[in-house]
Amino acid sequence: MVEAGHCKPNVVTFSTLIKGFCMMGNNTAAMQLLRKMEERGCQPEPNVVAYSTIIHSLLKDTLYVDAMKLFSEMISRGIVADVVTYNSLIHGVCNVGQWKEATMLLNEMLSKGIFPDVPTFNVLVDKLCKEGMVVEAESVVEIMIQRGAEPNSITHNLLMDGYCLRGEMDEARHVFDLMVRKGPMVNVYSCNILINGYCKKKKIGEANKVFKEMRCRELVPNTVTFNTLIDGFCKAGRIREAEELFSEMQGCGQLPDVQTFSVLLQ
Repeated sequence: MVEAGHCKPNVVTFSTLIKGFCMMGNNTAAMQLLRKMEERGCQPEPNVVAYSTIIHSLLKDTLYVDAMKLFSEMISRGIVADVVTYNSLIHGVCNVGQWKEATMLLNEMLSKGIFPDVPTFNVLVDKLCKEGMVVEAESVVEIMIQRGAEPNSITHNLLMDGYCLRGEMDEARHVFDLMVRKGPMVNVYSCNILINGYCKKKKIGEANKVFKEMRCRELVPNTVTFNTLIDGFCKAGRIREAEELFSEMQGCGQLPDVQTFSVLLQ
């Protein structure tokens, strides 16, 4: 129909096809369609949706350089990036370890009055924490708060894990207590992070204290909780308490796994 001249594809037609190719993982075909839009003088011209779709797909395939080139091309053509474009870029560059680029993109985004969503902030917080840059991660959280975005339990868990990775357990506990004061934000995952951090620092007493606090908060310890604490007791030479915890684990319906037996047999 197109070849016969019965209908002329517009930007919606091309954008839909581009999305389809990207969903199939065929970035080459998507790029060819984008170029065909330009060659045919498609009206209106390729828009932010078409570019953002391909940028997202390229980043999903960790093609960081290609994605950034396409982003630069988009800007040079006078197409204004939106929140979807920047969210995709920040997610993508974080996934390939380009946290400096991610921070620059965040600042650029904010300077243009475009505000990222909480999950995007969390991606950046996660990456910074894993790089040991918890102070910088805290700064990102401050920006969130200043802009009216409330950090959620994921945000706080990421910060707490970051402090635990650095062995800064007082700071990790401070984040945990902040979550407690904010209401029902603490979950089993939060407790597991703190218990693991204390065990790695050989502070088994503090780890056990968090474990006991879980009951008060009506949180049910899972297999990870028990495995972490059993391992902590074993490494501290407190074998009897590890065995008692193993019995408790079975008594409350949490099935031991390979890791449980591996810890007990070591």
